[in-house]
Amino acid sequence: MKSVTTRYLMTCAAIGAAMGVLLVPANFVSAPLAAAAPMAYAPMVGLWIIGPVLAMALLRRPGAGILTMFVAGVVSSASPVGVYSVVTCLMAGAAVELAFLVTRYRVWRPWLFFVDALVFGAAYVASGWVAFDMGAMAPAVLVTFVTLMLGSFLACTWFGLFLAGRLATAGVARGLAPARGGAARAEVMRDGAR
Repeated sequence: MKSVTTRYLMTCAAIGAAMGVLLVPANFVSAPLAAAAPMAYAPMVGLWIIGPVLAMALLRRPGAGILTMFVAGVVSSASPVGVYSVVTCLMAGAAVELAFLVTRYRVWRPWLFFVDALVFGAAYVASGWVAFDMGAMAPAVLVTFVTLMLGSFLACTWFGLFLAGRLATAGVARGLAPARGGAARAEVMRDGAR
């Protein structure tokens, strides 16, 4: 395992700060939307995983998602959610890291990011069942709501991978991430080019 360097920490901090800035306005609108218009809230739930997906795909090192989201949480705490933003961001970072922990940080393929997004998305839907009173929704509305939520997680995962591919092509992670050999490098580059 590579040692923790200042450059690694600064890269996580930069991604986290950018993510935190994105999440400040999201925090302003998410709570009112969740209460008043859940259908408008559903497509935005994936925003919280862009940062950890980007950090994990770019740096391919344990802890990158959690560290990035800790910084994002601190930055985005300048919103109505306050310090709870740190907790929410850490949960998102941990959720993205979980799939890689299970593989002992040996598999970095895009498909694993998408599987993780679906599992986390399904867990999020299940945890919100009571909060959104999903049992009272008409079947078509329920299907639309769940599809929007899961679609948001998948779309934001794709966007995080896209950004990671672009940054890897630009050489941002050179010397920070393990060498991208063969098929793994081709997949990240291909995803970044889409």
